[in-house]
Amino acid sequence: MTPEGMNELVRRINLPGSFSQKQFPKLVAEVESELTAKVDWDAVYSGCEIEIYLYAFSNDRANPHAAPGREAAKLSAAMNVRPGMAAPSGAAIIASRQAFYAALVKAGVKAPAGAPTADQAIALSKRILMAWVNRGFRGQRGGYLRRAEEFCDNGQFNSVHQSNVGLQIGRGILYSVHAQDLLESIGALNAKESGALYSFHEAMFDVIREASNFRFGLPQLNHPNQMCELYSNHVAGHLMGLLSIARLLDDGRKFNAVLYGNDRSIPVDLFWTKYFSRAIYGHGDSPIQCYKNSSPDSLTSKSSFQTPVVAPGEIEDRYRHSSPAQAFGYSTGVLADFLVEADMLKNAGFDAFGYQGEHGQTIQLAADYYACFGKTPGFKKLVTAENARACPDYQEYVGQIVNGLETAVVMAAYNFPHDPLLTELDASAKAGAGVNLIDPIRFGRWRD
Repeated sequence: MTPEGMNELVRRINLPGSFSQKQFPKLVAEVESELTAKVDWDAVYSGCEIEIYLYAFSNDRANPHAAPGREAAKLSAAMNVRPGMAAPSGAAIIASRQAFYAALVKAGVKAPAGAPTADQAIALSKRILMAWVNRGFRGQRGGYLRRAEEFCDNGQFNSVHQSNVGLQIGRGILYSVHAQDLLESIGALNAKESGALYSFHEAMFDVIREASNFRFGLPQLNHPNQMCELYSNHVAGHLMGLLSIARLLDDGRKFNAVLYGNDRSIPVDLFWTKYFSRAIYGHGDSPIQCYKNSSPDSLTSKSSFQTPVVAPGEIEDRYRHSSPAQAFGYSTGVLADFLVEADMLKNAGFDAFGYQGEHGQTIQLAADYYACFGKTPGFKKLVTAENARACPDYQEYVGQIVNGLETAVVMAAYNFPHDPLLTELDASAKAGAGVNLIDPIRFGRWRD
């Protein structure tokens, strides 16, 4: 955020009756809950297990593929959590939210009586960050992990698991960068703490960049049956992490390498402008080759499904059909990621909100495409052959739930305030987005 953006958000929060004022108590409740939780915030992980980093550092939601008790025990054992305490979950997100709250209070937000103080939030944010910086992400030799090949899954080292490194680490680094940036903005870090955090994030830039290039070069992803995986949501995670670090470091060379891929000394094989033109379909595009359909229609095809056509604005991740929540969940997740990235790029002087890809792709085009499904059949509704006929290529989504779209519509309406379809859906999207809007990266990216 810029100082101007922070001040403008404070003004909205302090404005009686605004959506921002109504949302702020929810943020306060989250902050207070984290401050009082019986969590061992000093516990960190060092080792090769990529999934531990995902759920302990990057993601504050439980592993959907594991029993909750078993997963908690696994994290606690791997992180040497103190008896009677719980393992951290999404530590980077917690650090970011605490720093964000502290910055808002320091900037003049009228916090409710009895709300946590800025100093309490600062202390927890710093405690989490410095624990990971000083003891986390270490390999067997004690230094920071530097390459995808150093990560494993269940002790096994192979290319399938290592291809996930950029996504799993990049997701969390976005938040640890956010936390450092905010803490520095309010003078909460001393020179030693700032220096350690800069060193950590610079090391993570190398990890994510190398892991992204590693993944892009995998032979199986360059096979026609898996070509669609090359341009999936993974890359959005890589690029958010890389762009955020480059901005934090105020490193123009790194930034341009990630944006344009134009620096041979900092190779980025799938840079932002290239990814943008592959992740969103434009005018006259054809589907990227992908897994074969298991049946001829979306309703019965499992694991993956693609119609033989695409509509301008469709997100490439549309092919995911293992469950009714996936096709929209992944596609709208990528759209939300583009909206976050566009904020970072805008603040660096690059108009990502107005940028056009090779075939006329824009973020607004993608937002409008999926907003059509938010209008009919509606948010969280099941797409049928009858209720979505107004939307181009609705056949791709028959049997899928319009999932995860609300957050993207709220942010898109904020950035495209003259788009009638987005503004028409803004109120209902806000009502349905729930806790996703309390995310510290997304909080305040709404119209009032």
